Amino acid sequence: MKRLDPSRLKESFINVSTFPADLGEGRSAAPAGALLDAVVEAVEKKNGFAVVFGVNKLLAERGLDLHTESGAALARDYLEGIFRAIAPRFDLARYSPTPISYDRVAKMDVDGFNKNRNFTPNSDHTESREFVTTKCVHFDSATPFIANLYGPNQNISGGMPMICDTRRFCQDKGLDPRSLIENIPNNYNVAVKAEFSEEILRDYSFALKLDLENDIVMIVLHNEVVGGLAHAATQPSLTDTSKAAKRPIRHVEYQVAGTDDLRRWYDYYGLSLEKATNHKDDANITRFVSGELNPYPNIIEVRA
Repeated sequence: MKRLDPSRLKESFINVSTFPADLGEGRSAAPAGALLDAVVEAVEKKNGFAVVFGVNKLLAERGLDLHTESGAALARDYLEGIFRAIAPRFDLARYSPTPISYDRVAKMDVDGFNKNRNFTPNSDHTESREFVTTKCVHFDSATPFIANLYGPNQNISGGMPMICDTRRFCQDKGLDPRSLIENIPNNYNVAVKAEFSEEILRDYSFALKLDLENDIVMIVLHNEVVGGLAHAATQPSLTDTSKAAKRPIRHVEYQVAGTDDLRRWYDYYGLSLEKATNHKDDANITRFVSGELNPYPNIIEVRA
């Protein structure tokens, strides 16, 4: 691991169970101020990301089970509430490379293994469609900060979340971040170009070994291409090929007000804004929806 310092990166790992929390009677109250401060500091002042884990312990201490529908819903709402509480703290004008209006924070629940049907993240400017989640090295378009909540997985091997320090890669290479990315066919996310991916994966990326069968983990990212970090996943597969599987992800993001704002973001990066339709399996998109192959050399374990 040439350019990654695990001890420094672990400064952004936040065990949510070490902070006071009100999860009584199947509801979650406002997160503790010290917890919010820790997440903001990790994202803005440390590494550009925060890994928030240990919500399973919070539930267990209260006699609640993360593997029940109500327990998982409570855990996700609590973690989402952390992101919503820190969202007003970020100066979006400072982090947006071109003037864009963001008018809300919204969530979307997706399956990170199977095909998602009749789905749209924002009905203001995208139509409902079928899609498969992006797992290559990529950025979510036109949203400077995001949160992804992973777990609890069912019958899944692999699929480890990855964080990619494209910010340092561009600095080291003297590369304009705008030349780093390309459109993903039939998708609104944008991918790091293949010519850069191998070195980024080898020297500037790490996978997170998480207990995603027994916890829900939130990763908060500075997601903007200019100054931010890309993300990806290792290849997920069935643990038992005779059984169904789920890899649930809740994605939370700032959303633009309309199509003009979305187009302005694409224009800044010299990319086209093209309508995405229902997912079709073809060679043009295989590398974008397939995860990075295992074994992956740069793995950092997250544990209490």
